Amino acid sequence: MSDGAINRTLRVLATVCEAGPQTLTVLSAKTGLTPPTLLRTLRLMRDEGYVTQDEDRKWRATMQMWRLGCAVKDSTGLNELAGRTLGDLVAEIEETVVFAAFENGWLTYLAQAEPDKPVRAHIPLGGHYAALDTTTGHAVMAWLPKAEIDAIVRTQAKPEFDARARRELYRELAEVAQRGVASGSGDRWPGVWGAASAVFDHRGVPIGAVGVSVPGRGEPERAEAVSASVLQAARRFTQQLGGTVPAPGKR
Repeated sequence: MSDGAINRTLRVLATVCEAGPQTLTVLSAKTGLTPPTLLRTLRLMRDEGYVTQDEDRKWRATMQMWRLGCAVKDSTGLNELAGRTLGDLVAEIEETVVFAAFENGWLTYLAQAEPDKPVRAHIPLGGHYAALDTTTGHAVMAWLPKAEIDAIVRTQAKPEFDARARRELYRELAEVAQRGVASGSGDRWPGVWGAASAVFDHRGVPIGAVGVSVPGRGEPERAEAVSASVLQAARRFTQQLGGTVPAPGKR
């Protein structure tokens, strides 16, 4: 990893945003920078309004970062379309629905719609999750070239992810591409069943996924109907973007 001043600053900024309020000691361990070097970087960022230090000596990002993040989200053009798609879907299935954008092996939750009922799942906006760990991630991975899937596994898999687990993953992804929907209960959110379907750009490349989260252990009774609704919502979203859904096996 390069250790130039700009690289260090960007590394620290990303860590402060993702880790939340942390002490200098914790940030030093997370960034791999010595405390004196880290402190100089934080003070420069503080002077520019990007971070601040609380009374408990913890450093955190300012609302300047939230403003910039919102500006990036709005500039993609996805936000308005996602809002309409999710609004229609949540009215149809009455469960929490999300749109997660895919980039470099990770999913970032950009939009969410929740039903008006007391028991529902809640997925925080801005959440940044490894594709390997989520249903939305598997919905996208099913359409990636094998080399990209291998890279995700290599960088995100836990030590216990052995050859058998890899074979099972490829079998699952092939089935997801045939069905158009990934579904199941994962380890990241115990007690929540999810279904997701990929959204594509004009080249047939997956750019994210529409997903639903249903509270409760195991597959819900209406899993098939919910999955079908998610698939159709993702297809409509793709069409509105001028995208193309590739044929299974064409990744």
